[in-house]
Amino acid sequence: MHPLIQDWLLQSALIFLALGGVAGILVGALLVFRPGAFNALSAPLNRWVSTRTLDKTLESNFSLDPWLYRHRHWTGAAILLGALFVLYFFSVKLDRTETLAGLARHYHYYPSMLAGLLDALVLSALLGALCAAFVALCLLFRPSLLRGFEASANQWLSLRRALKPLEIPRDTLDRYVERHARQAGLFLLLGGLYTLVLLAYSLARGA
Repeated sequence: MHPLIQDWLLQSALIFLALGGVAGILVGALLVFRPGAFNALSAPLNRWVSTRTLDKTLESNFSLDPWLYRHRHWTGAAILLGALFVLYFFSVKLDRTETLAGLARHYHYYPSMLAGLLDALVLSALLGALCAAFVALCLLFRPSLLRGFEASANQWLSLRRALKPLEIPRDTLDRYVERHARQAGLFLLLGGLYTLVLLAYSLARGA
């Protein structure tokens, strides 16, 4: 990984931990000394936001099959040309040795470590191009061959049904904290202090 990215990730983690420690101290102190005030402040934040409206918009079904078959000669020719270009580029034009050397210089990795990833990319591109060429030829000459494939591929998967378990409010933790406000506040207070002391000690040793 590039040193600049490593420094950025490290600084972000330190800032995140420091802010988390300060927030834990503040929330913990509020729970220990003023639990009623904490409940009043947290009430506006505990507002349920439903995603069902967004899900309903995403559930709209748009079919491109009629348009595709109505212009099958143009779409088939375009897909076939794209597939032939991919086949030509990855089988003839691509220089594997030069590509590995360029990737190694750019990402600071050994070529042997990138060889497997490049081979997987080339194989995936060639297989995808062959499938695209087959579909294009079917569109151009025998569209009926795609009917059986469409019947199995055009299955509608409902997003609303998949996200339905997430639409159930779960306030068990909130009610537990309300019943044991001072104990939870003491835990947060000690955790925040420990995090800040540990960060200060690590920074002092690294300075």
